[in-house]
Amino acid sequence: MKKITLLIAGFSLALGSYAQTSINCNGCEVVPNASFNNPLNQDKALWDIQLDTDPTATGPALAGVAWTGTEFWVAEWNSNTLYTLSAAGASTGSFTITGVTGTRSITTDGTSMYIGTAGTSIYQINIASKTLTSTISTSVPSCRYLTYDPALNGGSGGFWTGAYGSDMVAVSMTGTTLSTITSGTHGLAGVYGLAHDNYSIGGPFLWAFNQGGNGADIVQLTMAGSPTGVTHDATIDLAGGNSGIGGGLFICNNYFTGQNSMIGICQGASLFSYELSDPLATDVAMQSVNIAPYGLAGNLTITGTIKNVGVSTITSIDIAWDNGGTPNSQTFSGLNIITGGTYNFSHGTTMAVTAGNCDNVTVTATLSGDLDATNDGDAAPHCGLTQIPAKTNVGEERTGSWCQWCPRGAVGLAKMESVNDFIGIAVHNSDPMAITNYDSGIGALVSSGYPRGTVDRLVSLDPGDFLPDHNARKTAIVPCAVNSVTATWSSTTNMISISTVAEFFGNITGNFRLSAVIVEDDLTSTAGGWAQSNAYSGGGSGTMAFPAGINGGFNFSTAASSVPSADFGGYDHVARSLSNNDVMGNTGSLPAGTVSIGTYPYNFTDVATSSLIAIANAAFDYTKAHAVVMVVDASTGEVLNAKKASITTITSVKDVEAAKFHLNVYPNPTNESSNVSFYLDTDNTVKMEVYNAMGSLVYAEHAGNLTKGNHQFTFDGSDLNSGFYFVNLTIGNEVITKKISLLK
Repeated sequence: MKKITLLIAGFSLALGSYAQTSINCNGCEVVPNASFNNPLNQDKALWDIQLDTDPTATGPALAGVAWTGTEFWVAEWNSNTLYTLSAAGASTGSFTITGVTGTRSITTDGTSMYIGTAGTSIYQINIASKTLTSTISTSVPSCRYLTYDPALNGGSGGFWTGAYGSDMVAVSMTGTTLSTITSGTHGLAGVYGLAHDNYSIGGPFLWAFNQGGNGADIVQLTMAGSPTGVTHDATIDLAGGNSGIGGGLFICNNYFTGQNSMIGICQGASLFSYELSDPLATDVAMQSVNIAPYGLAGNLTITGTIKNVGVSTITSIDIAWDNGGTPNSQTFSGLNIITGGTYNFSHGTTMAVTAGNCDNVTVTATLSGDLDATNDGDAAPHCGLTQIPAKTNVGEERTGSWCQWCPRGAVGLAKMESVNDFIGIAVHNSDPMAITNYDSGIGALVSSGYPRGTVDRLVSLDPGDFLPDHNARKTAIVPCAVNSVTATWSSTTNMISISTVAEFFGNITGNFRLSAVIVEDDLTSTAGGWAQSNAYSGGGSGTMAFPAGINGGFNFSTAASSVPSADFGGYDHVARSLSNNDVMGNTGSLPAGTVSIGTYPYNFTDVATSSLIAIANAAFDYTKAHAVVMVVDASTGEVLNAKKASITTITSVKDVEAAKFHLNVYPNPTNESSNVSFYLDTDNTVKMEVYNAMGSLVYAEHAGNLTKGNHQFTFDGSDLNSGFYFVNLTIGNEVITKKISLLK
């Protein structure tokens, strides 16, 4: 269980409340090429929230932060403006300091403020007058993060400074280098904030606010620079934190009465303060329950991880799981789990899983003398499936023609074209190909900045890293599949008709929906806004080229800084239309609440291609387009499964009729049976007759009068020979014929 306590003492805190999906980090300063991965669970036994407020009203690009004893100073990175905030985080004003610009970090020795600007100098500031007192020159290439350490230089004081994944350097108050922690020792790739801790038992320590890993990891280091194993992911318990990244960080004992505090800015998300507390003598935390949410019927082994968040070594512990019946307990002895250590357990009593049933499994650790019971347990759901469907992943890339680094995204998706179980979609921003709701919806879920990517909307990644994240995700067990997608374009009506059938293999409770996207390749234009901005021009940023055989292997590294779209073969995988204009999908496309085992046909409202053709000089070409249908968990945005299909054109009267009724036959070919799904726009009489190649009737089903909506018949060919068969679907006075191939 997660322990989050809002402490109100000493003064009244106005805690900000805002939805996670309303926060983005487009104005944040991100470590180059960082990839973030958000975990499902996080131990918070040592952390209580003292302050969590939205700083974006003051400035979305806030990074540096310090406390004077009466007010916060916060800095807009790479700017000459600093802001003041009250103790509750409310804006109280702004100021500039003559001679200082580009502030990234702020620290204090209790008398003066000191500012790092990602240059070689450290600037001493008079707190009362907010003016520059002196400039300290160092040999450090970039003083991006900065923290004061009173013990340095024999007690005369000094600073720890550096940038991102470089060495951490200790300098004196006059800028002389004293010592160095190598990057190989601390092992962090994206340090943005650093704080000196002289309060915790066993210290002093350094705490790094790292943009690597999960994007906002607070990592404890020894004074020699080695990680102690104590970390905290600030994205999981700060309001909007999932959209933020690591910023400034400091530690003080005069912000919250009677307590030590760790204060920082999760860029784009939160100005926060955690209580900096010492571990209890005896305390265990259930860090995670490591069972998949779905699986086949049978016996499931309950596994998980516990963590020693106390001081005393754990040698024996009882672990019990319960799915609503009698708890199953097991004693694990002969252990040696030291402070900060973890233990991965596998329970000896398995849980019986039945297809169609879902269990909520609660797992609890019981430790003799445990002083905090609030973090002893965790829970995870598990649903039994009748079968495990094949998994297809969706990779969405945020891009724009204006974005100079976005050729990396285009090349990243091109490299995935040969991966059969991956569907790539380029979601454009602020250019002629943009779908605003699509871009903002994806950005609110997981991605910050451009170019960024995501696989099934679970992680935010560099678009050059699609393959490893795809490989990790494709083994996931999901409860559903998209069995078929049929998309047709009519030159007469200028509409695209999309029909699909989803199938669920368990009785799954949630908010699930179907979503459709029209994607098109080879988009080019000479109109304004179409040329691709290109930071790879000249090769100084490395080689960035399409794979051989795709767009002629075009190399952005040898191209100009602005590349006409025709020069690289046009934009590919471009999202041109999003159903319901909502990344969460179409409301009502799947049953609300529990989706039972079975198939679910659905027809998307016809897409008027005039809305696609609206792009200047880029008429819609159905031969270069396809339809993507996804099953989306609308509670989280996660894409569970997907399928894509080419768009065909309607050329005959029968095709027009089939499109009108969204007739779909699947699977086809089949080795036994096929489903025949269709849609009625009014109540009508319906019958289905199946004939063999000789014209003999072999199967018939007369349904009589059916109501408006989706319907489905099943053709059972288990007793028939291999060959071609013809399904005649009679709706009112109209007869539609589809051919089925039966292969045994």
